[in-house]
Amino acid sequence: MYEYQWKCMWGHVDPAGIAYYPRLVIAMHQAGEDFMDSIGVPYWDLPAEYGVHFPIVAMNMEFTKPVMVGDTITISVEPELGTKSLAMDFVATHEDGSVAYEGHEQHVCVLDEEHRSVEIPDEIRGPLEDALE
Repeated sequence: MYEYQWKCMWGHVDPAGIAYYPRLVIAMHQAGEDFMDSIGVPYWDLPAEYGVHFPIVAMNMEFTKPVMVGDTITISVEPELGTKSLAMDFVATHEDGSVAYEGHEQHVCVLDEEHRSVEIPDEIRGPLEDALE
């Protein structure tokens, strides 16, 4: 499991001081991006180095407890590897351990120019499998 820290700042909240939900979507996605970077296969290198992209084809979130301005949450990332897909499950927790929200992203590996799904290249699969151990 990979963990990412995110702090809710003034520009992330509505007038009540509660994080505006698109900011939490972005924070969740940033956790996934940071995970990919940490294992040596950052999203931004995939097209040039491997000729593939990993677009999101499905996403969901369920909110449990508000994130307020000044809160720091920890977003855990649990990847699940398929033949042509990568799923990421997220749990965002407050400093007291209470769950703020849970989310899911489903990515599909597609060829850069043809936009059709393909098997995840071994050079990407290897680091992902290592991260699952």
